[in-house]
Amino acid sequence: MIENYIFEKLKASDLDTQLKLRNQINVRQASFNKKIIAKSEHLKWYKEASISNDFDYYALKHNDLMIGVGYGNDYSKKNKSLLWGFYIDSQIDSEIKYGSIIKYLLFEKLFKNKQVETIRCQVLFEFTWIKEWHERWGHTVDKTNYNEKYYNLSLKKETWKSIRDKIYNSKL
Repeated sequence: MIENYIFEKLKASDLDTQLKLRNQINVRQASFNKKIIAKSEHLKWYKEASISNDFDYYALKHNDLMIGVGYGNDYSKKNKSLLWGFYIDSQIDSEIKYGSIIKYLLFEKLFKNKQVETIRCQVLFEFTWIKEWHERWGHTVDKTNYNEKYYNLSLKKETWKSIRDKIYNSKL
């Protein structure tokens, strides 16, 4: 049984750990922004972002240890969509599939917003396995950007509800 887990809004007290996770080489390699983020830059980002209505950053913790962060941002009123992403601590050695846990909890949080009908993500070409993983979770490729070498994927709320229901109804 999994106990003592929380998935809650990112707080100022989480920033040092979040920055440490975000600056890990494995996380940077899968990101569009591959540079190491300075603490001053990170604090400035948080100060500006956290006052926005679109601040959907959540930390997954186990026994108060941050395992990863999931987020939704860049809300498009026109498309009723958010851009989502996540990262986990690459130093944790566990058989638990934390990426899947964060995805599930994040999708639930983002789709609770009645204005959000679609969530979007972008995956760099060299991470085809991530694209395929997202497709197994119901995403479809909307566009392939050959110049910048990434896929745009999206997941509709109705598709998520169907997948979530299959998860609930499966015999584990």
